[in-house]
Amino acid sequence: MKKITVLMLVFMLAFIICPTVSADSAEDELEIIKGRIDSRLTDDLDSDTIDELDDMGVKPSDSTAITSLDIRSVFSRLSERFKASIRAPAVMLGRILAVSLIYSAMLQLSSDMTGTSKVFSTICIICVITIMADSMSSSFTALQDSISCINTFMLSYIPIFTAVTAAGGAPVTAGVYSASTVLVCEVTEFISSQLLIPMLSSLTAMTIVSAIEPKLKISGFAESVRKLTTWMLASTMLVFVGLLTVQGVTGSAADSLTSRTLRFAASSFIPVIGASVSDAFMAVKGGMGLIRSAVGGFGMLAVFLIAARPFISIFSMKLALWAGRIVNELLGLRQTAEFLKSINSVLSIAVSILISISAAFLIATAAVLSVSTSGGQ
Repeated sequence: MKKITVLMLVFMLAFIICPTVSADSAEDELEIIKGRIDSRLTDDLDSDTIDELDDMGVKPSDSTAITSLDIRSVFSRLSERFKASIRAPAVMLGRILAVSLIYSAMLQLSSDMTGTSKVFSTICIICVITIMADSMSSSFTALQDSISCINTFMLSYIPIFTAVTAAGGAPVTAGVYSASTVLVCEVTEFISSQLLIPMLSSLTAMTIVSAIEPKLKISGFAESVRKLTTWMLASTMLVFVGLLTVQGVTGSAADSLTSRTLRFAASSFIPVIGASVSDAFMAVKGGMGLIRSAVGGFGMLAVFLIAARPFISIFSMKLALWAGRIVNELLGLRQTAEFLKSINSVLSIAVSILISISAAFLIATAAVLSVSTSGGQ
């Protein structure tokens, strides 16, 4: 009788004391985890991105700040950035148009002198190249820095997001995400460090040589490379997204089955408190799911902001070159117009690479968030 009484007292004390202690400790641990996530993810971001995220009030572990973002304010920020970045290309466009007008006037004066016209054409293209040199160089450098920054951030972001996803009851989905995005990081590192600048510089050099000496017949090389790059990137993204979707759906089904099995085992085989353990498991899973959504949204927003800076800058350059090409075609300066078109194709290649790398990370994170959220309880 004494043993039964003691056992009943132990169970009563466990029901009274243990839930309170575990709830308090779980809340404290959750706050510690959030603090570590905040500090770890912001350490590898550049100062400009951190300032923008602070202005928006976004933190890695705060989901309410991301859901409360105003779309109009985001577009307003992008509009202000575009207005600031368009100034240098506008100045460049004005100088190009001035050179083109002088070149057109000189052609009118020397219409019967073929040799002189060729000299004027070469001088005009050299002047245009000189005008564009600084802007092109800064655009390529900004693009390389942006891709390197995205890669550095993702290398610290992937383990954290993978750990949070696994702790939220989706270890298989987390493994799929980690494997796919680490491969993208390796490819990104190779592109940014060894391939990007040499390829763009070589294409620019070929375009310049073709513009100065049209007999070489390589004016369409940049356009051909642009089409080839676009098709290659599109095919790679199709395979990547398709494979990630298939693996994500399959992994989500496996995680859902594991979760349901654990809940059934806890409810059926743990005496007295089995249902409480099952409910506690679901509560912890829901809390980690909220943190996963916050971390995922923060990572996607950070990558978007990092990629937006060089994208807007290069897009401004492309607008200026497009306007310059139109004016040169109206003036009848076909050689200069063809040169500006080829340079625009080189910038299109740069934009395509940036969009593909950014989209790979964004789509991978969004797919994991989608399948892990809808994968069942």
